[in-house]
Amino acid sequence: MKKYIFISAMAFVIFACGGGNNKEVLNIPTNMPDICQNVDFNVDKEMRKECGVKPARYQAYRNVPMQRYLINPKDASIVKTGNKIELRFIGSLPVQLEDSQIVGVTFSDSKRLAKIENTYDYKEFYNEKKERFKLFKLMIPSDTGPKTENLLCFRVPELKGSDRTRSAAMATKMESISCETLDALIAEHAK
Repeated sequence: MKKYIFISAMAFVIFACGGGNNKEVLNIPTNMPDICQNVDFNVDKEMRKECGVKPARYQAYRNVPMQRYLINPKDASIVKTGNKIELRFIGSLPVQLEDSQIVGVTFSDSKRLAKIENTYDYKEFYNEKKERFKLFKLMIPSDTGPKTENLLCFRVPELKGSDRTRSAAMATKMESISCETLDALIAEHAK
């Protein structure tokens, strides 16, 4: 009986000492200020409180958002929560994306520090009916091989209402359009 108690005590000590090498799971918010975006919170533990980073209490919680920032437009990001991927711009509602629209972009704690080297083309013009068009195209390269270019095209809608009826904090909703439609509109109207 004493052998079993001694063996179980030794196993407990070895198991308890061996668990210290695991990386701490952190809950990192997606709306951090600029100073917090390029910080490794496993190394700089002092910055956690200022940036709102907290240790995850339950490791079974799988719905932790993973975020990757784009170079252009400024402060735009791709956020993956569970199986959902969305594109976030400042001053607009999140745009839900399908898995087929973003291929080869990896989301991990180490990749969070690396911004995505994307390209951004913006066009603004009026047609014959004096309708205003604000269009842009994003090319997001993949992280993994084979290298692919994820093309996303959007139209920025006009704000509805007047200055008295529209709240300044009201966000716009980007309209997702096909890139062929965007190219046709630019070829037809832009000069």
